[in-house]
Amino acid sequence: MTGVRANGSVSTGQKECPFCAETIKAAAIKCRYCGSDLLPPAEEPEDQDVRQEAAAPEEPETEPEPQVEVEGEAESEARAGLAERWLGDGSRVLTAVLGVLVLVAGGVLWLAVDLASNDDVAPGGELTAAGSRAAIMEHSVGLAQTVMSYRAASAEKDIAAAKKLMTPAMQKDYEKTLPGEDKRKEQADLGIKVDAEVAPLSEEGAKAAEKGKACIDEDCAASIISATEESAKVLLFVNQSASAPKTKNTVVSPTWEVLTLVKDGGGWLISEMKAAS
Repeated sequence: MTGVRANGSVSTGQKECPFCAETIKAAAIKCRYCGSDLLPPAEEPEDQDVRQEAAAPEEPETEPEPQVEVEGEAESEARAGLAERWLGDGSRVLTAVLGVLVLVAGGVLWLAVDLASNDDVAPGGELTAAGSRAAIMEHSVGLAQTVMSYRAASAEKDIAAAKKLMTPAMQKDYEKTLPGEDKRKEQADLGIKVDAEVAPLSEEGAKAAEKGKACIDEDCAASIISATEESAKVLLFVNQSASAPKTKNTVVSPTWEVLTLVKDGGGWLISEMKAAS
C-alpha cells in the first residue's frame, strides 16, 4: 500500500518522494523505493508574535543608587573649585606670583645690604662698622699732616688753613705753639719749613715716603682708640722734620700724637691734640 487516499492526496504522516513519486513516511530520509537520499524538512522559522512583544511588560526602571558623600570631600571639591576659579589657566597667575616673590626677595636683600652698609653702633654708642672706622682714621691722617706742617715763607696762609680744621678752643691752644712775628720773619729768611707725615707700616710704604709720598689708607700708622658717631680719638705715629735749605740742616722728630675729633656737619674737627704719654 502506498498510503494514497481515494482522492489522490497523501495521508498524514506520509510524503511523496521527490525522485520517484512513491509515498513514503514523512520522517524518512532515504526513499525505500529509489534509494534516493532525502534532506530533512527545513524548519520554518516561527513567526514572532508582535502582539506578545507589545504586550510584554517593560522592565521597571531602576533608580540610581544614592552616592555616599565622604566627609570633607564636598569641602575639598568646593576649595578646588574656588582655587580653579581664582587661578584661571594657572600658568599666568603662577608666573605673576613668582614675580612678586622675586621682587619681595630682592627688596629684602636690598634692605639687608643697606643696613649692613650703614654704621653699626654698639649698645654703648661705639662704632663697630669697619668702613666707618677706616674713614675716620683716613681723615685723621690728613688733619694731622696739615696741622703739623708749616712753611715760614707762607706762614700766614698755612696757619689759616690749619685753624679751619680746629674747634675754637683748639685754635687758641694752637696759637700758643706758633713763633712770634719777628721769629717768623727770621725763619722765612732762612727758608725753614716743617713737614709732617704719618709713618707708613710697610716696607714699600717706607720707600715711597723717602720719595716724598704719603702713606695710603691701611698702610698708615693710625689706630682708633675710640669712636662714636659724634666724636673719636685716634693714635698716630708722625714723622715731623724741620729743615733750613740755607743751613742744610734737617731735624727729624718722630712722635706719637693723640687726636681728639668731634663731628662738625659732614666732617671732623680737631678738638684736642697732644703727644701720647
